[in-house]
Order: sequence, then structure tokens, then C-alpha cells
Amino acid sequence: MAAERLMREYRSFISNPCIIGSVEPTDNLLVWKAYLNGPEDSPYEGGVFKLKLKFPGVYPMKPPEVVFKTKIFHANIQNDGKICLSLFSDWRPTDNVLTVLLALNNMLAQPNRDSAYVGDDLSERDYNKQAKQWTKDYARN
Repeated sequence: MAAERLMREYRSFISNPCIIGSVEPTDNLLVWKAYLNGPEDSPYEGGVFKLKLKFPGVYPMKPPEVVFKTKIFHANIQNDGKICLSLFSDWRPTDNVLTVLLALNNMLAQPNRDSAYVGDDLSERDYNKQAKQWTKDYARN
């Protein structure tokens, strides 16, 4: 079930490239690499962030585990790359890899500083300055 669905999704990405990022399966079809472009008009603009997507055998009934592999300063991303995003707790079988990339893109553009892992003690100006610097230092091609 998971393999069939993932191959359909991958073929869709190949035939309809996505401007916010790209994906590619690894040797293991249940583990993918993804690349997310930083959203325009955000401190992440110009950055390319590498992610790891690990799909459960029952995908799409359960969401993938998603981890940022590129170091990033973001309120809703832990230092180890784990993400706090409601999409994963509210997952529906109709959601897919594109849904994940779009939600992550939106999260980068609009961090939820009320439920922050990092940066909650910084002013918005200082937060954005730090995020911009880390993007420059770690998320450049």
C-alpha cells in the first residue's frame, strides 16, 4: 500500500515540479530526501533546507516522520531537526508529500512563536536576524 502510493506521489512530483522544493526517494522507498526552498520575504529566503522523510509501512494512514537535516534557527524546530507542526497530529490519509512541503513552507514563513522551542526570548528583529544568519551559514547551496 505505502510503496504504491509513494511511487504515484513521486511520479507526480516529476511530472509537475514544485517551486517550493523537491523530493527524491533513497535506496529504501520508505525514506526520502527532500529539499525545501526558503520562502520569499522571510529570513529563510535564499536558503535550501535538506529534510529526511521516513514513511511508515501503513502510509498514508499515518504521517511520515520529518526531520530537518540542515541546521536551522526556527521557533518550531528543535535543535535535532524535529518539528512541531499540527499537520502531523491532524494527519488525514488524503494528505501527502506535497501537503507536507506546503505546510513546512508556511511554517517557515510564519513561525508560531507562542509554542516555540527556540527564540521565544528574542525580539522579532533579533529572531529574524538570527534566522537569517543561520540560513546564510547553513542553508546555502
